[in-house]
Amino acid sequence: MLKPFIYRSLCLLDRWQGFMHTRPTALGRLVMGFTLAAGVFGVDTRMNLLHQAFALGLGLLLFSSLSALLMQRRLRLRLGLQRRLPRYATLDQPLSYPLLIRSEQRRWLRGCFIEEQLPDPRPSLAQFRRPDAESASDSAFDRLMGYPRWRRLHRANRWADWPEAVPLRGPLEQGQLRLNLCLRPRRRGRLCLSGLVLTRPDPLGLFRSRVFFPAPASLLVLPRRYPLAPLALPGRRCFQPGGWGLAAKVGDSQEFIGLRDYRPGDSPRAIHWPSWARSGKPQVREFQDEYFNRQALLLDNLSWPGDPRFEASLSVAASLCEAMQGRDSLLDLIFFSAQGEPLTAGRGLAGSAQLLELLASVQASETGDLGLLQGQLLAQRDRLSALVLLLLAWDEPRQALVAGLQASGLPLEVLVMAQAQPDPAQDQARPPPAGLRLHWIRPHHLAEDLGRLNTATQGRP
Repeated sequence: MLKPFIYRSLCLLDRWQGFMHTRPTALGRLVMGFTLAAGVFGVDTRMNLLHQAFALGLGLLLFSSLSALLMQRRLRLRLGLQRRLPRYATLDQPLSYPLLIRSEQRRWLRGCFIEEQLPDPRPSLAQFRRPDAESASDSAFDRLMGYPRWRRLHRANRWADWPEAVPLRGPLEQGQLRLNLCLRPRRRGRLCLSGLVLTRPDPLGLFRSRVFFPAPASLLVLPRRYPLAPLALPGRRCFQPGGWGLAAKVGDSQEFIGLRDYRPGDSPRAIHWPSWARSGKPQVREFQDEYFNRQALLLDNLSWPGDPRFEASLSVAASLCEAMQGRDSLLDLIFFSAQGEPLTAGRGLAGSAQLLELLASVQASETGDLGLLQGQLLAQRDRLSALVLLLLAWDEPRQALVAGLQASGLPLEVLVMAQAQPDPAQDQARPPPAGLRLHWIRPHHLAEDLGRLNTATQGRP
C-alpha cells in the first residue's frame, strides 16, 4: 500500500519540477523566490516593510501568469511543421537536423520559440517496484521512500538532454521558415518524437505560453562507436556449405562456376538442359566448394536492465562489428539469451547497418542457459574460424563456458567488462585458462582500452 502512495507523490513532485522548468522563465523564478522570501519575513507588518515587496511581487506574478494564459489562445495557429530527421543517430553525440515551418500568420510568430517534446521519462509503477543492483547501497530510509531509485530510473528513461528552445527568426524562403534543431540522445533504441512546442514569454518576461503541435517522427539511436582497426584474430578459412549466398544456412549446395561436358558418373540433376538443346552435346553444371573466414561475436547480455557495463559493452560490440566485418568474411552476432536467430553479416547477406540496428534494440536478460549455448557453438565448430566473447563478468559459469569452448580447439578472443582494472590478487584467484589471454575493458575508458586491445592483437605472432 505504501509503494503506490509514494509513487503517486513522486509523480506529483516530478510534474511540479517540470512546471518550474518550462513555465516560469529564469527571471520569473527569481521573482518567485524573492516574493516567497518577502512573504516569510514580512509576516509581521510592524517590524519591516517587506509585506509591500511581497504584494508587489505577487501582483507581477499574477499579471504575468494571466497574460501568458491569454496569449496561449492566440498561439494556437495553423502551422505546417516538417522535420528532416536522419535515419540514425549516435548515442551521446549531438544531432542537428532542419525544421521547416509554414504559416500564413507570420506576425504572431515574432518573439516565439520552438522546441522538441521529448517522451515522458517517468518510470512506471512496475519499474519503481522492481529492485535493482544499486538499491543495495541505499540507506534504509532511501529504500523506504524510493527517491534515489526514482532519480536513477528517471535518468535511465530519459531519451535526450532537455532541448534548447530555438527562436523563430530568419528569412522566409518560398513561404517557409527554416531552422536547425539539436538533440543529444542519452538512450539507445527507437526514439519516438510526438511533436513540437511553441513558446512565447509574456510582456514582463516572467512566464511562458506553451502550445503543443503534433508532429510524430522517429529515428534509431545507435550505440556509440570508437575507432578500431581490424583485429588480427587467430584461425583459418573454413568450408562453408552453399557458398557465399548460403553461408548462414545448413545445406549441401555448392558455388556454381560454369558449364563443362558430361562425364560418365555425373549426376543427372547437374545436367544443364538448355545448353544440351543448343549444342547437341550434354552439358553439366560445375560447382566448387567455398572456403573463407567466418567469425562470430558472442555478446553477453545476461544482466539487469540499466547495467552500465552492459550499455558500455554494446558500444564495444558496435566498434568490433565495424572492425571485424570484411569483404571476404562473414560475421555472426550471437547473444547469451535467446532473442531470435543469430544475425549473419557479409557479402550478399546483412550489412553493418543491420548489425548496429540489432545492437540498438537488444535488451538485457536475467535468464539464459550457458550449457545450451555452448552446445550450439560446438555444433558449429567446423564452420567458425574464430570466436570473440564479450563478457560482463569473469565468474564461474562464464569461466566454464570459456574452458569448454577452448577445449574444443576453437580460436578464442575474450574481452571482459570491468569497472576498473582488476586487482592482481583477484586475477591470481581466478586466473584464465592456460594459453588464453583476457582483455579487460573499463566502461569509462572505452577509447583507451580499445586502443590497447588493437595493439595487443596486432602484435600477436
